[in-house]
Amino acid sequence: MPNPQSSTKDQNKIRNASDRVVVVAARKALNEYLKYSAYICQPHRTFQLSVRMAFYTKNNFDRHIPKILGQIEAISRDEIETRTDLSDIDRARLKTLLSKMESARSEEWSKSKLKIIFLTPPDSSDTLVLPNDIDNDLTSASGRSTAFTQNQRYVSLSRLEKGPKNTSELV
Repeated sequence: MPNPQSSTKDQNKIRNASDRVVVVAARKALNEYLKYSAYICQPHRTFQLSVRMAFYTKNNFDRHIPKILGQIEAISRDEIETRTDLSDIDRARLKTLLSKMESARSEEWSKSKLKIIFLTPPDSSDTLVLPNDIDNDLTSASGRSTAFTQNQRYVSLSRLEKGPKNTSELV
């Protein structure tokens, strides 16, 4: 199995953003994506320019790999109507998100700004749906299982499109 430390260089080799997929640790984020078609995180979290997003949780990638449609860097719930830099499309997406959002998450949004990344829905023809989830088979030098990512990591879309069964096929 590949050592995850050696693959750090590999992810930096994805020079073309049209082949770059950001993989996020997704303990809560996968369920939010499935409900809202969005990734919600702290404001100003930096990502390399990527064409799609993948969700890593419970030692595997979910098979849904949505396209990234756009993002709002830092916005409070109360700014949806008043921000002048929002397009009509983004404002409508934010309103839809707010109307679908569970009360606990909505309450959190009322107290702070969030970064919102809009994604294609799981059932969209623009969402890449792999034949199966991808199991994480990476190990450390000592042979212990290691997480694929704890924050974010980048993989090649062209490798994902081949329908890998294991993360070792991505690094």
